Amino acid sequence: MKDLFGIGKLGLILVFGICVMTGCGVSTETKPIVSQSNAKPNEATRGTAVGNIAPDFELEKTDGGKISFKDLEGKPAVLVFWTAWCPVCKEEAPHINRLAAEFEPKGVKVVGINIGESDARITEGIKDFGIKYAVAKDKDTSVSKSYKVIGTPTVIFLDKKGEVKYFGNELPKDYADKLNSILGG
Repeated sequence: MKDLFGIGKLGLILVFGICVMTGCGVSTETKPIVSQSNAKPNEATRGTAVGNIAPDFELEKTDGGKISFKDLEGKPAVLVFWTAWCPVCKEEAPHINRLAAEFEPKGVKVVGINIGESDARITEGIKDFGIKYAVAKDKDTSVSKSYKVIGTPTVIFLDKKGEVKYFGNELPKDYADKLNSILGG
């Protein structure tokens, strides 16, 4: 019997097995993203490569408020793109909770951005993962696309100017050093 995608049960099992074995993310390496721009030499390029100013966004939060890139200006931020079906996201959530508990009092804004799921699924994921930081909803996945998210989780560190300082599919082991450096800079 074939499923919606025409790959059958065996195909689904293989895809699921690969996702579980490799994590939901495609890669844990930070890879520079080449972008073309008409920016003048002294203007920062918008993008997600380290050194770029992150793309603008505005999203609804699960508490009903809104959050935008402009709300993050002047303070460092950690953005975590996730989905409720991702086992690696669930594994990372306690680490992100610890990061938030330690660094939000120091001025770092931590925001989880759920990618394209229903309100019920997001609520279920927050509860199941034990997420204690703010969560925003990228219902149409446009922000995930503009941030070039490939795989979940995708973790991005931004400095006070919104410049990308880290982009990867996991929380870096030296995250405290990286964030303290951003705070000191």
